[in-house]
Amino acid sequence: MHQEIKAVALVLMAIMLSSCTSNKASEPQKTKSVSWSHHKGEIGPENWANLCDTFSKCGGKAQSPINLVTKKIAVDDSLTAPTFSYGESKVDIINNSHTVQFNISGKNQVNLDGKEYTLLQFHYHALSEHTIDGKYFPLEVHFVHKHSDTDFAVLGVMFEEGEKNELLDKYLADFPTSKGEFKSDADIDLLSLLPKDKSYYNSQGSLTTPPCSEVVNWYVLKTPVTASKEQLKQFSKILNNNYRPIMPLNDRAVRAYSE
Repeated sequence: MHQEIKAVALVLMAIMLSSCTSNKASEPQKTKSVSWSHHKGEIGPENWANLCDTFSKCGGKAQSPINLVTKKIAVDDSLTAPTFSYGESKVDIINNSHTVQFNISGKNQVNLDGKEYTLLQFHYHALSEHTIDGKYFPLEVHFVHKHSDTDFAVLGVMFEEGEKNELLDKYLADFPTSKGEFKSDADIDLLSLLPKDKSYYNSQGSLTTPPCSEVVNWYVLKTPVTASKEQLKQFSKILNNNYRPIMPLNDRAVRAYSE
């Protein structure tokens, strides 16, 4: 089972790192590696949809992240509390040049609205990708889960300045500052990474990096976790503004669950 989960995680990472088919009329239709960036420019977010055919969803109508306007979001009584079956994971930290990511070992799942999703990895963005009432947070972590090839659930957790973050206190010095990997046999208590209050905002959306597939059920937790000013400053420097701009909500509904 460990090998199966690791294989799925590697497949997802490969998708997010992105190979695709050329969409230029002057080029033959072939698979190639395509460079993209979080920063404005020829390969920046405003041009992702035009870089190749496989990235065309980046111009879709259900893209993430979004601005969560709290006064327009109603509590939906049909939503339920997430039920976590999280344990521990070995430390496997990768800087893939777009984010710092922890790959997950072991069987760790969450039940969301009656469906089981398996945790594949979690990774970080600075600034936050989602905003709440137009406010950016200094950091956002995404816990990426899979139910099927067309059904992913991502839990987004915001960071605010405050007490030191225990995970960052242990491993921030080991985070690769450029493309690279750090491994350890130490264990991470995954549930300890989440706030106690699991109230959330829920919407349908997409991956926030190419290929921007619209296969994600988003759960952005209302309660932030904390990190110190120095931790946020150091980590933000490594991440180098790796956040996608806010995308239009269009006709999507956003719902809320409150504990």
